[in-house]
Amino acid sequence: MSHNRLSTGSAPDAVAATLCAWLMFASANVFADLTVSYINVERQSSFSSERLYAGKTLASRSSELGFKRGGEIAQVLVDIGDVVAKDQVLARLDSRTLASNLNQAEANTALAEANLSAAKAEAQLAATTEQRFRTLFEQGNTSKQIYDEAKLSFQIKQAQDQVAQANLKRALAAAKAGKIELAEAAIRAPFDGIIQSRYMDEGTQILGGTPALKLIELGPIKAHIGVPSSSLDSLTIGGTYNLSWNGKTQPARLMAISPEVDPSTRTLNAVFKISDGIIPIGAVVELLLEQRVQAPGFWLPVSALTASDRGLWGVYVVNGENIIERRLVEVIHNEASRAYVRGLLSDTERVVNSGVQRIVPGQAVLPLKAEENIVEKTNKTVTEQANAGR
Repeated sequence: MSHNRLSTGSAPDAVAATLCAWLMFASANVFADLTVSYINVERQSSFSSERLYAGKTLASRSSELGFKRGGEIAQVLVDIGDVVAKDQVLARLDSRTLASNLNQAEANTALAEANLSAAKAEAQLAATTEQRFRTLFEQGNTSKQIYDEAKLSFQIKQAQDQVAQANLKRALAAAKAGKIELAEAAIRAPFDGIIQSRYMDEGTQILGGTPALKLIELGPIKAHIGVPSSSLDSLTIGGTYNLSWNGKTQPARLMAISPEVDPSTRTLNAVFKISDGIIPIGAVVELLLEQRVQAPGFWLPVSALTASDRGLWGVYVVNGENIIERRLVEVIHNEASRAYVRGLLSDTERVVNSGVQRIVPGQAVLPLKAEENIVEKTNKTVTEQANAGR
């Protein structure tokens, strides 16, 4: 009986001891500081931004080729894909009428040359006769009338000689025009190239100026890419830049930048020359351009940001007493894992870089410096580059 009373009487004491120990443990946890990871931020004067701009490749030269005068197409000597040389005949019109006209013009030229020879001979004879009668008249051996008739005959022969010369020039001009018309009845390649399109076949009646073939130049091609005027500082005429197409990268040299803004795209046309031929004509290419933006701010990991009002973001800072403070920042530029911000931050401040959902302003924490991450590496690289520049 005595044993039972002792056991029963000691139970409340054991429960009380257990409850006291639990309360002491819970109280210790309530006042224990939360461990947080932080990074030291460093102010930057600018940041680099990579932007993609799209464009299209074009041949250095391309021409829509047609006949200057209309007619019936007699021959088309090339087809799509044919490589041709400069001055090679590509197509011809039916030129039988033109050839006949040329023959007639050449015959007229020969007749005009013969008439000129006869006129010159007659003019020479008239000049000799006039000179002889002038001598006789001066010696008083002939009458003035006979001398005047010889003189008038000489003037007539001179006029006939001039008419013969004019007729010869007209005949030569007609023959030259006939040769030009006959030559223009053929399409010749203006440069070395490849036939891109063939629009007409033999027997087609074609009007002057209507395209019959399209020729594109072989060799280096050009890429026309629209870039904003704000990117001009990142481009240098004569510089080499990388263009990408279908997963391939191709170096290209910047040849020129249009001074006029395209009203539809509000961009400037940058022309690049591509020497190698891995990119086809008409392909869509992209220019990856790194440009530096002058704007003071800080690089932060995206994990350090929390949403706030009015388009701003919040970050948590550990102050000198290891108490959490909240600061507002504005995101200027963001990438996959980091963001460039400006706001109420100072150099070397300790910014919580992860686990921000576990903390609140005014909370006491145990700060632990994080291992060097991409943001700190970026800050170190920028600082080293600035020091090297000095």
